Amino acid sequence: MIAKKVSEYADRHHMLEENDYVVAGVSGGADSVCLIFMLQELKKKIPITLHAVHVNHMIRQDAADDAAYVERLCKTLNIPFTLVERNVERLAAERHISVEEAGRDARYEAFSRVLDNRQGKIAVAHNKNDCCETFLFNLFRGSSLKGLSGIPPVRGQIIRPLLCLERSEIEEFLDKNGIKYCIDSTNLEDNYTRNKIRHRILGTAAQEISPAAVEHIGDACERISEAYSLLDDMAGSAYSACVSADTEGLSIDGTGFAGLHPTIQGYVIMEALARLAGSRRDIESVHIGQVKALFEKQCGRKINLPYGICAQRGYAGVTLRKTAWAPAKAGAAREYRVTPSDTERLLRGERVEISLRAGETLFLCVKDAAAQKEKNIPQKKYTKWLDYDRIKDNIVVRCRKEGDYLTIDMPGGEVRRKTLKSYFIDNKIPAGERGEIFLVTEGSHVLWIAGGRISSFYKVSGSTKRILELVLVKA
Repeated sequence: MIAKKVSEYADRHHMLEENDYVVAGVSGGADSVCLIFMLQELKKKIPITLHAVHVNHMIRQDAADDAAYVERLCKTLNIPFTLVERNVERLAAERHISVEEAGRDARYEAFSRVLDNRQGKIAVAHNKNDCCETFLFNLFRGSSLKGLSGIPPVRGQIIRPLLCLERSEIEEFLDKNGIKYCIDSTNLEDNYTRNKIRHRILGTAAQEISPAAVEHIGDACERISEAYSLLDDMAGSAYSACVSADTEGLSIDGTGFAGLHPTIQGYVIMEALARLAGSRRDIESVHIGQVKALFEKQCGRKINLPYGICAQRGYAGVTLRKTAWAPAKAGAAREYRVTPSDTERLLRGERVEISLRAGETLFLCVKDAAAQKEKNIPQKKYTKWLDYDRIKDNIVVRCRKEGDYLTIDMPGGEVRRKTLKSYFIDNKIPAGERGEIFLVTEGSHVLWIAGGRISSFYKVSGSTKRILELVLVKA
């Protein structure tokens, strides 16, 4: 019986404690309906309080029917119910993210508001199939060992009691007990990457390669997760044994480092660089390899790494130091905000001038699109046109920060979000130069990589009314 399976899984991962207030996300689909029944069963064993939350994304016309069904179900089960309505498409536009991301943000924000400051958990209905889809998604995209661990059963206050169940087990339980559930039509489409993996890849694997494909991938995720935990513990011990800190940076002892397994060596270097940089972003396998190679070089050899870190071979090993010219962390360089008075000047047709550094100036100007219709959109490297009315927040000119992204056109007319890091990697921008490139931004959304591409979201179109002209002048 799946109730016993879920109970044992929840116990093994210490998901619930006595008197927990458990906020359950219930969409009305098979997984979440099963979740609410499993939590009811767990409640018989351990005293908890349940509260169901349904988030209407306001995308489908029949979404209100799903909300009404969940409300009726909760009333029958005597579970408190909260309905949250959020226009996810509008949220995606405001935050310049995909609809998938906006939906996830809206759900977890709603769950957190209902949980408030109570002692408790947020229960969501991910199952073993979801874990497999995540594994394949990360595998295809390129991932570390951690990323191949799938979906964790517990992350902070979030618990996933159904990760031990396959989707087929869930549907069989509901059908056997005559429990109705809603079918989200968007899950049947192939508009989203995960749906493509679900229908075209994982489904095909189960049908044509092995009926137990989901089970086997799920088991592999658990083994990878266990292996990663072991490596993480070993790396922590190794780090403590061979890395020392002083006022200038970190030193890795050569003798101690040489006695480590190559895999643990990589983890130790990553941890050292991450601690010095304050982030793991932009630290890649190539940088790990460069530091490793230094241990075989002659004394005095050095290399420059992201975040302005300089690694140098010394007599006793390798030292890691921050160089004076670099910002303390990515994005900590100079920042220039377009002020309200600057905006007023732009709207009056005046030109705003921003001095970036010696011999480098950025000029901004807002022009009427109708007056420019006879002109071609500039194709120059240092002159760009953007749709001014698509910019809703302050314009900031700065160097990169964590979380920066831009949008790019994809085949078929789709516009997809791309991290700035990925853009730099794909375009082979040297790591040491990335922190010195100026960006024109709105929040974390990069409008223009100065001297490079603009974000597709802000491209001038036939409906553009006002144009923001950006001109970078180098002396």
